[in-house]
Amino acid sequence: MKSMSLLLGICFLLSACATNQKSRLATTGIGIGVGAAIGAATAPEDERAELHAMYWGGIIGVISAVAANFYFSDEKDMEVMRLETEKMKAQLDFFQNGPATLLKETTGKADKKYFQSGKAKIKLYKIDQWVDEGPNKKYHRDQMIEILPLDKAE
Repeated sequence: MKSMSLLLGICFLLSACATNQKSRLATTGIGIGVGAAIGAATAPEDERAELHAMYWGGIIGVISAVAANFYFSDEKDMEVMRLETEKMKAQLDFFQNGPATLLKETTGKADKKYFQSGKAKIKLYKIDQWVDEGPNKKYHRDQMIEILPLDKAE
């Protein structure tokens, strides 16, 4: 009984981890420990309890490892980091280029020299930006046009 209490105490200490990798390892360790305890406790008297502990520990350990890989997936963290990166890029773009307001968006003909399909999506933005041109000159930008090529199917 004393060894079971010690084993459960170690399992609780292992479960207090911060990262997904440590959480997966802790869950696997807890599964092995619980399986070993169940196997030793349910072993018939005429058989060796440590063999049952190893069998049960291995089986429940593998099951808990597979479950932990699904539960403590890194995809959630990657998605959060991707969204934070997009937000920071948008903020950086805002600070570098100033606010831009879309005024008009049309589809029309474009010069085939630059666009293979001969069609383009044209966006007209209103911007408010001062640009330095040398030490003594500044000029103001108030409009920006963006021309995006379209496929022939569009």
